[in-house]
Amino acid sequence: MLQERIALLVEKADEVTAKHWEASGYTFAPPPKHRADFISDKWCRVVTMEERNGKMEDSSVYCFVCLQDGHTKALGNLKAGDIHKAAGYKAPAKHARGNVFNDSFANCLTSHGIVYLRH
Repeated sequence: MLQERIALLVEKADEVTAKHWEASGYTFAPPPKHRADFISDKWCRVVTMEERNGKMEDSSVYCFVCLQDGHTKALGNLKAGDIHKAAGYKAPAKHARGNVFNDSFANCLTSHGIVYLRH
């Protein structure tokens, strides 16, 4: 079930990015695509891929998705499905921006990554 929801997140990220590229009139390359990279038993990294010299290559981290409930000193309480902004290539940022199990999870997606926290 969680993998299906992550696949839906990847699909929605592709849609959001494609709409942005079309609205901006970009024609120099096709819009970036995204893929899920299951890096551990706790985290899935969603990577943005861009076309370079005719090949799709990783360019940046779009977000991280938590794969199991837990608690860490750095991130606090975690729930399976939590969507986190990237703090770097290997680590998620603190505070979930959404959860893939919520029907409105696409509200935290932008063409460049996950939304910043709102105050």
